[in-house]
Order: sequence, then structure tokens, then C-alpha cells
Amino acid sequence: MHSERHDEREALARTFLTHGPEAPTILPGWDAAELLEHLLLREGAPQLKLGTRLPGPLGARAQRTLDALRESPWQDRVARFRQGPGRFSPIGRIDALSGQGELLIHHEDLRRAQPGWEPRLLAAEAAADAWRAVGLMAPLAMRVRAEVTLVSPLGGRQLRSRRAVGSLRVHGDPLELLLWVSGRGDVARVRVHGDQAALQALQEGRRGL
Repeated sequence: MHSERHDEREALARTFLTHGPEAPTILPGWDAAELLEHLLLREGAPQLKLGTRLPGPLGARAQRTLDALRESPWQDRVARFRQGPGRFSPIGRIDALSGQGELLIHHEDLRRAQPGWEPRLLAAEAAADAWRAVGLMAPLAMRVRAEVTLVSPLGGRQLRSRRAVGSLRVHGDPLELLLWVSGRGDVARVRVHGDQAALQALQEGRRGL
């Protein structure tokens, strides 16, 4: 079973059930069913997507398995997600180390595509997990020719660039900064301040994995 301290998995499962498989997400071309499929394959069968491209019986078997997942009742798919990746899963260990960043981000991918969404006020443990995920993700996800300082109520994190042309300060709550560094700037509630050269570098750079 899952063991997230702040139970982000359970919160996301409830959101999946509330909105249903056809609900939109902020990810181009993905609805809730495709988002859930991504999570299930990531946690339990990452080889399936690749397997469907194989010729012959192996590819056909992988496609049948994927079709069976897609045809199962929505409640069953959500229940499978609720169970989590298992105690010995490498994905489970990665998520534990990363502060559940993947679940936090994908929950917002679904929430923020719905009419009237508002930012969540995270509990202290969840905010700390989001901030830890920012620290791990930002160096991998940010490719900007500027010195970037991320500022949250929990502290600051500085990202240096060898070819920096200026400096930026990005202010927000931990979850908003996590969304911003992951490339979801259109929905992240952050405030960006910097000199003109750095702002231009931000426009020309890349965020997200």
C-alpha cells in the first residue's frame, strides 16, 4: 500500500473519481484516462508502451494487456493506482526521495484544467515535500542562461549557469515553484523579477523534463 505522509496519492485518486476519465488536463492531448494510464504504466509496467511496438507475438501480447487496462472500469483503474507501486518498487523509492514530486505535479495537471480551480493550501508536510522536490528537479529541469533564485516561504534555492547573462528571482509557494520549474508556467502562480537580459534568457531557455 502507499505510504505518503501527506497522502497525495489518495487525494489524486479522489480527484480522478470526481472528474472521471474524460476530464481534461493541462497536458496537450491528454485527458484524465491518459494521465492515469501514464501513472499506472510508470509504476507497474513501464515496458508495456515499448512492448506494443515490437513485432509478432510479443507486441500483440503487450497490446492485449494495454487494451485490457484501458477497457477496465474507471473505478478499478483508480483502485489499482491507489495501491501504489509496492514496497520494493524503484519508482516507490524514487518518489519517496523526491518528495512525491510526480504525484504533486500530475494532480495539478488535472485540477488546473477544471473550471474555477484555485491553488491548494498544502499542509506543512506536503509543502515541505514540494519544496524538496523543487530542489531535486530544478537543476535537471532548468536550462536558462541566468542565475535563478527560487524563493518560497520555506527558504531559497539558487541555480547557477556558467553562461549567465543576468539574474532572476522567482517567488511563490513550494507547489507553485514546482510547477514552474517543471514547465507549467502558464498555470503556476509565481512572481518573476529580473533584469532585461535575464528575462530574455528565460524566454529563450527551457523548463521541464
